[in-house]
Amino acid sequence: MANGIPVILHRCFGALFSKPVDAGLLLADGHPLLGYSKTWRGLLGGIIGATVVAILFAFPVVFAVTFALFSLLGDLLSSFIKRRMKRAPSSKFIGVDQIPEAIFPLVAGTYWLDYGLNSIVIVTLSFFLIHILTSPVLALLGLRKHPH
Repeated sequence: MANGIPVILHRCFGALFSKPVDAGLLLADGHPLLGYSKTWRGLLGGIIGATVVAILFAFPVVFAVTFALFSLLGDLLSSFIKRRMKRAPSSKFIGVDQIPEAIFPLVAGTYWLDYGLNSIVIVTLSFFLIHILTSPVLALLGLRKHPH
């Protein structure tokens, strides 16, 4: 949910209220810190949206905000890595696009939920596979720009 809400917000509002998290900062390699597609609107919208959904499932607010924030931080790390490797925003990078945004919140969630390393690995692999399989469908439906 945390990573889906920003896509929906972009689809609904385009560039409105869409200020980049990195404020357009270029690093010494000449590439942006994160890129134009990582916005404050998406970050805040993702946290709020995921928090609302988590509360509906009776999770504590602090857990909900933390889980959403860590998911989005994983996504920001993916963007940082892709920019360092000179990849364009929204370009496909299997593994880097999925794993940090799955592992970060799962590790943070262990504070509240009783699961171990096996669960983290299984959920991360499941998230990876679901992302790979559903992205082309979401692109066909017009919910994603790219089928990856």
